[in-house]
Amino acid sequence: MRATIILSVLFLTVFATQSCRSGTSEPPEPTREELQTAAVATLDALVADLVAERPVDSAAYAERLRVYLDANPAFYGSAVALLDEAGAVTGCPYVYRTSEGYDTIDLATPAYNIEGQDWFMMPLEANAGIWTSPYFDADGGEIWMITRSVPARDDKGVFAIVTTDLPAGPPEKE
Repeated sequence: MRATIILSVLFLTVFATQSCRSGTSEPPEPTREELQTAAVATLDALVADLVAERPVDSAAYAERLRVYLDANPAFYGSAVALLDEAGAVTGCPYVYRTSEGYDTIDLATPAYNIEGQDWFMMPLEANAGIWTSPYFDADGGEIWMITRSVPARDDKGVFAIVTTDLPAGPPEKE
């Protein structure tokens, strides 16, 4: 958790420094590339924290995700798809921003079909962190987004897929 907070403070410091140089009181909007770079570093730190200190249940994972999003105000949402030893999804708390703060839902429902979602399957197949292409997240965040997904591993194997969602417009037509 400490590494996640340190990286988040570093990320915010860079943007505050940029705004001071530009002479404005508001920090400039980070570019998509800057957000993606920050998401990779902070998500990797969150995964390392979760491996070192695993929460006891879905509610505790959701609380960790809220703290993570508080520290990263440009990120839209975050999920942890929890896997049992056989690789079956046992729960998936998803915390995302709303106009009133945050909402939390469990994406581990038959209607959502986690096993059919790129953000879930691609990191399992690649055995590495991945970015999705822009997609509209119906039944989840209800916005256009891109997702960074990373497998979390312990000595028994992958126990979760952890994500960060960034807002994104629809893909450009060719």
